[in-house]
Amino acid sequence: MLLLSSRYNRAIGALISIALILLLYITLATETTRSWLAISSNFRIRPTPNPFTVEELYQEVNITDWGGMGRRVKKLSHWATSLIKDPSADRSAFESALLLLFDFLRSTEGSIYKPWSSSTNSTTSSLQLGIVVCVGSKNVHMAGHLIASLRRVHDSKAAIEVAYAGDDDLSPGKRAFLKTLDPELSFINLLDVFPTIQSDLLGGGWAMKPFALLASSCPRAILVDADAIFLSNPDSIFDAHPGLSRTGALFFHDRGAGSGGSTRGKQWLEQQMQAASISPSHHLTNESLFWSGQVDYEADSGVVALDKSRPAIVLGLMFATWMNTKKVRDAVTYTMFHGDKETFWIAMELSGVEYSFDPWYAGAIGEITDREDWDEGDRQRASGLGRQEKEESVVLPEPEKLCSDHMLHLDHSGQAPFWFNGGMYRDKRTDTLELARMTHYWVGNTSDIRLTQPESGWFWLNGVIACLLERNIMVLPEEVKRVVERIEKEAKRVDELAVDFKWEGQGIL
Repeated sequence: MLLLSSRYNRAIGALISIALILLLYITLATETTRSWLAISSNFRIRPTPNPFTVEELYQEVNITDWGGMGRRVKKLSHWATSLIKDPSADRSAFESALLLLFDFLRSTEGSIYKPWSSSTNSTTSSLQLGIVVCVGSKNVHMAGHLIASLRRVHDSKAAIEVAYAGDDDLSPGKRAFLKTLDPELSFINLLDVFPTIQSDLLGGGWAMKPFALLASSCPRAILVDADAIFLSNPDSIFDAHPGLSRTGALFFHDRGAGSGGSTRGKQWLEQQMQAASISPSHHLTNESLFWSGQVDYEADSGVVALDKSRPAIVLGLMFATWMNTKKVRDAVTYTMFHGDKETFWIAMELSGVEYSFDPWYAGAIGEITDREDWDEGDRQRASGLGRQEKEESVVLPEPEKLCSDHMLHLDHSGQAPFWFNGGMYRDKRTDTLELARMTHYWVGNTSDIRLTQPESGWFWLNGVIACLLERNIMVLPEEVKRVVERIEKEAKRVDELAVDFKWEGQGIL
């Protein structure tokens, strides 16, 4: 009996011990759960709104499938927008997806402005304005004219960044010379920013431009060719230009020239839009002479203005940059289009991003050719215009001839010359430092093909200098003439400084 009682007591004791252990375990587990929930609540951990399936993310990118790329970029834009709305959301999955699409971004963390990233934006205002210029040894003198005119003629306060691809592209001595023109000037070595694709950039020419715009530290960035010249201060363009203010992307038209339009490029783009499952934008269907098949080129990329604080814009720029990587440009881009010039707006179009064009097609700025210097071809063209006058039974002004290496663009009002390319020299292809004479100009109208082209159509001197015969060539306004004179003075000053600036026994020019 005593033995049974002892066994009973031991069993009861064991049960009590087990119960105490279970109670302690439950208590600790509950507290651990409460602590984890508290941590989760404090850090506000939420699922990331990833719009991609695993198959989409890891599907190999086909460099000819720009439409498919456009679909992916559009998804990335929506994803990036949601990340911006939730600063605490994890960004690692997004960054991984970005690298899968654009592998040239590898090793660029912290060096490229991204509106969804706190690491690169902590000291950068979304309103910070910058002008970025690709400069090489062959155009350093024209870049000097641009920099000096921005600072000393227009009093521009924008940050100016010079992009280049290593010392062989722009030597330390020539960088030092440019620094004397503007002590606040900064330099971007694209080989350092994009270390995984240095071979794409070495000798890349036009292809460097979207990389430079992407590498600019400024959210509001204006990409400017080294041979471009502004006739008024561009600092206010993001607020003053209605199209740029609305969309965050501004492009300028090329001349309304061509032999009836490049159908190959247009047809290929139509196929890509079908692949992207999108319809042509309002711009293409209502304003584009390229899309209507009447001209060969849509854009002049001498000036491109983008507001990179908008995620869709900077992702569209990354798309354009991808189009200019060596593999893609050699196989597709430069076989379909003339260099980089169309890639900026096509990237926006295919990814469903609204953009704007300055509505006026490019013209020319230069001087009138005396009639005694006309050749037989000029007289025949003028005779053709005379027949038109007889048919219309009206007396019209005599046509004038303007030949120029300088393509001109108007400001957003359409009333004043804004910028031109080709530099300040009469002929930038020669070693002479003779400056061009600029007394007259003509600019095409909007998407009416007759008003976009000069009466004679564009024709070419020596295959490179654009000429026109037109009755409505205008005299440069006096205030613009005064600006041109001041820029000429600065150009001469820069050239004189360049001759005297020496390193290793060599002058800069």
